[in-house]
Amino acid sequence: MGRYRSIQSTLIEAALKGITDNQTVTVYKKDCKLFAAFCKGQGVKRPDQLQGREKELLQAYEKELEASGYSAATIHRRLAAPCKAMEISMSEIEKPKRTSGKITRSRNEKANRQGKREIESEKYNCLVTFQKAVGIRRAELARLTATDLTEDESGYLCVNVSRGKGGKRQLQRILPEDEGTVLEIFQNADPGQKLFSKKEMQNKIDLHGLRREHAQKAYKYYADRLKNEPGYKYQCRKELAARYKEFHESGAANKRFLKDIMNEEPYKLRGENRQKAIEQSKETEYNRLALMMVSVLHLSHWRLDVTVTNYLI
Repeated sequence: MGRYRSIQSTLIEAALKGITDNQTVTVYKKDCKLFAAFCKGQGVKRPDQLQGREKELLQAYEKELEASGYSAATIHRRLAAPCKAMEISMSEIEKPKRTSGKITRSRNEKANRQGKREIESEKYNCLVTFQKAVGIRRAELARLTATDLTEDESGYLCVNVSRGKGGKRQLQRILPEDEGTVLEIFQNADPGQKLFSKKEMQNKIDLHGLRREHAQKAYKYYADRLKNEPGYKYQCRKELAARYKEFHESGAANKRFLKDIMNEEPYKLRGENRQKAIEQSKETEYNRLALMMVSVLHLSHWRLDVTVTNYLI
């Protein structure tokens, strides 16, 4: 029994490295325990028995989850913690894709009538204007203070999100056209106070929908520049590499990331996502480098599939 706890505790310790958000900690612990139980069923009871079999076991685990009828979203979530613990990229594991057709948040035009009224109210004008320019999550907006304006490693104006998803720090880059708006809001804020009061944050406004709008605007900005300025791709690659270095340790994942930013093949939609894009007269191919700029600098997702599925289609 002690050996089983050993592999479980080893996975949990590795998965929680750098994670401070209480909710994420709870989820990661649970998902590591479930994977450890699966490993035990496969005769893998000690940490050393995992070595060299990480990908094999993760794939077998995915197949079991799929056979048990779990949704694509649940399978992705269950894999996230053990993948992080064993430093295996999620992209290396075959799994069902999460498609835009299964996402309903922010896309039902008839829902949330209160939020639709509030977004037009002068009372929330500052919050809505800011969110359109920055595009972060509701909880992140609520935690911002008047001191959370900074510059990133490349000298661009950014909003500092001290505790983003997973408890991780994020730097949310501001597009040039929005710099004046963001600067004015911060300059008018009271030092030492929250940027938005508790009363301002008590609303039903679809802030995630505004985050989607921001991501789409950012993609257009980068795609247009990359199309019209041939040398701009070298600047983008340099900035992406600098951001990766700022937030990650060097290693195999770093090499994969650097390889990705050199990939000039377009990102092509497939399956349900492609069909939905065609039905809505939207693009079925995206500039890969522009997607990376949005994913990394404006959404802090680091995953192109997440950006496309959740924000662009």
